[in-house]
Amino acid sequence: MKDMTSGNPLKLILFFSVPILFGNVFQQLYLMADTMIVGQFLGVDPLAAMGASTTVANLVIGFCNGMATGVGILVAQFFGARNERGMKQATAGSYVICFSASILLCVISIALARPILLLLKTPASILDMAALYLVIIMAGIVVTMLYNLFASLLRCVGDAKTPLYFLIIASILNVVLDYVLVAIIPLGIAGAALATVIAQALATLLCFLYIRRRYPLFLVKRSDFRLEKELFVKQLTMGISMGLMNSIVSIGTLVLQSAVNQLGKMTIAAHTAARKIVEMLMQPFISLGIAVTTFVSQNLGANQLSRILEGVKKSVWVSFVWAAAVIVLSFSAASFLIGFLIDGKHREVVEPAVFYTQIMSLFYFALALLFLYRSALQGLGNGTVPIVSSIIEMLVKIIVTFTLVPACGYLGVALAEPISWCLMAIVLVGCFYRNMRVRKTDQSTRIDR
Repeated sequence: MKDMTSGNPLKLILFFSVPILFGNVFQQLYLMADTMIVGQFLGVDPLAAMGASTTVANLVIGFCNGMATGVGILVAQFFGARNERGMKQATAGSYVICFSASILLCVISIALARPILLLLKTPASILDMAALYLVIIMAGIVVTMLYNLFASLLRCVGDAKTPLYFLIIASILNVVLDYVLVAIIPLGIAGAALATVIAQALATLLCFLYIRRRYPLFLVKRSDFRLEKELFVKQLTMGISMGLMNSIVSIGTLVLQSAVNQLGKMTIAAHTAARKIVEMLMQPFISLGIAVTTFVSQNLGANQLSRILEGVKKSVWVSFVWAAAVIVLSFSAASFLIGFLIDGKHREVVEPAVFYTQIMSLFYFALALLFLYRSALQGLGNGTVPIVSSIIEMLVKIIVTFTLVPACGYLGVALAEPISWCLMAIVLVGCFYRNMRVRKTDQSTRIDR
């Protein structure tokens, strides 16, 4: 367990975020393995099909990730306050909420997979492949939710390394299975989807066995499921809030994907490859954000507001260093990176992918602010502002999609997300510091009394 309420804030956040970063990178690597093997062995059409369906899958997976993180916030707060009974009840509530939600999401997403792809104007030539890939990924959504929940609970008590180890094992298995089920056993795009689900199931099983052995705090009894209504509602609200926050942003991305789909399968394939690179380069921001959420939650439980401000400010400067590095990397090595995912002879695919990667990198400073201050607000238990900001972000993406894409083509696609990042970063920074001022005033008032 890791207590983040004492010691150097930046050092604690960085040491906590590094294992998360490696875990996220390995997770992205085995997603990229799908892309690379499909692109190299199956060609442009299956790659485009995977890209068209992945955007839909990310909508559901994003909700699962957000919900698992959200229900864990109270666990971290109770840990910071040294309230073991509260931790037990919050853990039991996490299990109920996440398992129930994952079953519901599995059923709904499988039933609506093909209709959604049709709604997004997926080209007929890749529709069947896209639907098959999506259904297999969604069939495994229960294990995806449970892995994210177990990882979230471990992070709540400062253990960010163990989920990393299990994810590394799963990532290696996924790469091996990708090759076996696509290149050796010709299962086509279904093989890539099966490899991902099997690897995720292994990571989930390992997390469960580890928690059962090492963390008795998370082994709840029947009595722990007699949940206090107020606590359960608060936890459910946080989970749904963070889940919806991720999903709402993804809805805007879905609308954007529908515009990409109308630009042809070559553009879809380019966008698929570019997104893998862009998402990989985002991982340090995401990892710092997760660490900041835990840091803020624990220190809020310990009532250390000045410490929260110090940790968040120093995290911002670290993220800016990475943002600058991303710009240099994108303009010097984007073609090289894209070449790993698709044969370089397809210049009509490589060139727009490089263009997209470079445009996105220019706005990573705004993205850093968005991730960190949204995470800090979540750690404070403020679910309203992040979800409202996500709604605005979604609306901005939709407006840009329907205005810039018809006028500017793929340039409009590349600018849609950065425009929303810039607007939301300003809103989230302002809301965080206003929230902290209110809390400091309340704290001073209580001390005076």
